[in-house]
Amino acid sequence: MISRIKGWTLGVVQPIADWTEERTGVVTMLEHFLYEPVPKRGKWLYTLGSATLFLINLQFLTGILLLFYYVPTTDNAWDSIYYIMTDVYFGPLIRGIHFWSANILMIVIGMHMLRTFFSGAYKAPREINWVIGVVLIMLVTILAFTGYALRWDQEGFWAWEVGIKIGSYTPFVGAYVATFLLGGDTAGPATLARVFVIHVWLLPAALAPLIGIHLYLLRKHGEFGSEFEYSKRLAELRERQQIEEYALYEEGDEDSRG
Repeated sequence: MISRIKGWTLGVVQPIADWTEERTGVVTMLEHFLYEPVPKRGKWLYTLGSATLFLINLQFLTGILLLFYYVPTTDNAWDSIYYIMTDVYFGPLIRGIHFWSANILMIVIGMHMLRTFFSGAYKAPREINWVIGVVLIMLVTILAFTGYALRWDQEGFWAWEVGIKIGSYTPFVGAYVATFLLGGDTAGPATLARVFVIHVWLLPAALAPLIGIHLYLLRKHGEFGSEFEYSKRLAELRERQQIEEYALYEEGDEDSRG
């Protein structure tokens, strides 16, 4: 029975896939995007990037669903979250996924960055991708901080207030940026409006193209530190050394004859 279902599915899907591939090439692009060779030793460490991408997409999806009920005003922000948690179908599940995946994202993206550093993936020709990765982890950190403030409870309110006050000591621009983000001298309705815009619009708009560039450069240059690349480079190095040694031997032999 299962083999029949499988055969029927392949018979339906395969012509559609062939038709799409002939006209768009999307199947080949997906294969190139999804399949990346990794070394046998430590291969699970090379899945941290994919896990990070999955968690970011999960944040986008659950965040969009939460926006249907969240009200970004100081009077209703916490009440809307309470409504999500008590009266909305699957509300606790969606908010729980959004909350815990955000925490897990910070851990996974940190581990991904450590793996990238210790495997030497920041070296040429991958410097630009490393810089983009650093910018991405900074944006994700700000995204988590602004999301924390959107609850507008005592913890969120004072976390944003104290965080901005600490940032205000930045030389030259700190005081101006702090005043802008607070919308005045202290946190209030204008603050929540700014936090909402940053969290929902500005940061996702910055993240999406940077992630696209990050993935493009990854596919262009591949992984660094894998046994594939090391083996290739070592083989080329040994071959070059043998050629140089042979050339020196020939040169010395000719001198001895002369």
